[in-house]
Amino acid sequence: MQDEIIKHSKKLHSAMINKSHSTKEKVTETVIEIFIIVFAVSLSIWLHSWSEHKHEQKEVAVFLSNLRSDLQNDIKILDQVKGEYAKTNIGYEKLLALTPLQLDSIQQSKAIVHFPVNSQGRKLNTANYEAFKSSGKIGYIEDEVLKQKILTYYQERAPITNEVDKIYNDFLFKCFDKMIENADKSDAQLYADPKFKKSLFFLVRVGKNNIRAYDENVRPEAIKLIKEIENELNK
Repeated sequence: MQDEIIKHSKKLHSAMINKSHSTKEKVTETVIEIFIIVFAVSLSIWLHSWSEHKHEQKEVAVFLSNLRSDLQNDIKILDQVKGEYAKTNIGYEKLLALTPLQLDSIQQSKAIVHFPVNSQGRKLNTANYEAFKSSGKIGYIEDEVLKQKILTYYQERAPITNEVDKIYNDFLFKCFDKMIENADKSDAQLYADPKFKKSLFFLVRVGKNNIRAYDENVRPEAIKLIKEIENELNK
């Protein structure tokens, strides 16, 4: 394309200095060559823009495909963590339900009571999103609605898991602290302690709240986003 522009630029120059042509012929030839040059330049710009746009959309397609895989893995992680919450909650509720008679029996038999330990801290997959966003390519997504949904999920929804897990772990560590404070006491005495039981009670409450947060605020949004991404990829 550049060679064509140079060739017609030379023709334009030749037409302007050609003494054998009349003024009318020079004007006609000049106008034709200018038109050809303008058209060639415009076509070159359009082809470059089209090629660049096509490349950008390929990057978007790869990004969305990777994001879909991340979200599918996120759902598996959420379901697994929910199962862990539910399992440990059952264990803690059994400890809270111990009656004075049962505690006396534990005391007399010097039995060891199992305390379920399950700290939470699994992070969702954000590497692909962060890399694409930090590179300034998030604007390549032409579907404005989809782009906003992606931003909302990763900036508002996904961080919820880290926030609620942190609250849960804080209460779990309070229980650990109480265990250390009562290291010289038996398990029966520990589980009868009102402050320990209150910490355990809130640990169960927070665990149930976290399951609800996953079910209402994160998991359904991930499922919706997967469908939106699949619709975009199938266009």
